[in-house]
Amino acid sequence: MTSPVEVAQREEIRTLQGQLDEANTRLVTFSDELETLAETDRELYRTVLNAEPISEDEFKMGVGGAEREDVAHYSTPTAQLLLTTSETIERLERQMELQNRSYDELKDLASSRQAVLRQQPAILPLKNARLTSGFGMRYHPILHTTRMHAGVDFPTPVGTPLYAAGDGVVSFIGAKGGYGNVLEIEHPLAGKMVRYAHLSRVAPGIQVGTAVRRGQTVAYSGNTGLSTAPHLHYEVRLLDQELKPINPVTTFVPGVSPREYQELLEAARTQTVSFD
Repeated sequence: MTSPVEVAQREEIRTLQGQLDEANTRLVTFSDELETLAETDRELYRTVLNAEPISEDEFKMGVGGAEREDVAHYSTPTAQLLLTTSETIERLERQMELQNRSYDELKDLASSRQAVLRQQPAILPLKNARLTSGFGMRYHPILHTTRMHAGVDFPTPVGTPLYAAGDGVVSFIGAKGGYGNVLEIEHPLAGKMVRYAHLSRVAPGIQVGTAVRRGQTVAYSGNTGLSTAPHLHYEVRLLDQELKPINPVTTFVPGVSPREYQELLEAARTQTVSFD
């Protein structure tokens, strides 16, 4: 004959088993949601940021099936349910830790990539820019010889504000031969240096070592050095290739519309006489 105490105990066990079952079902749901987050991590965030993905095997690795002495004295069904729930919890804890580390890594990587993008010299260095001489071999109007034109020319009145094309640090201010008055800004994360030549003056507060932001006024156009008319001579050079010049027009792609870019390219191709 079953005593009232035994009946109560059995009822309590059934209730606890039901609650344990429900908890295990919820854990499975959480596990599925976590795997969805991990898949988004692999397929989207890490793809966009060009980061090494966490392998599915690494993510799905469980804690293992070691016997738990604290539940070994329970009946087999109860012990198995407790083991399954415990292992699921431990696996989810490990996956959460792994996912949190992944998000921290991606956050740092995204921040770094944003800094690189901000340092790219991507915007035009003056308003209403009109390019009259492109990059390449050009006839020099003063020296009367054909030679490499390492930048592009923008005709503009003396005193026109000139802007930093990207975040960077001022690395040189002064006269530089035929360039006249020059300002140079290095963009180390982008691997580039930008040279502004034939200036009338630099902007107040600008000196060697000054950190500048994209769009900030850094100098004013002029007509110094070997120049036939007021204009800005603008160069972009590669820091890791002995300051090899590149075509500045190619760096404007992120900062101008497709139509404006095509107009710049066309002007660079058709104008063969430079101001310097």
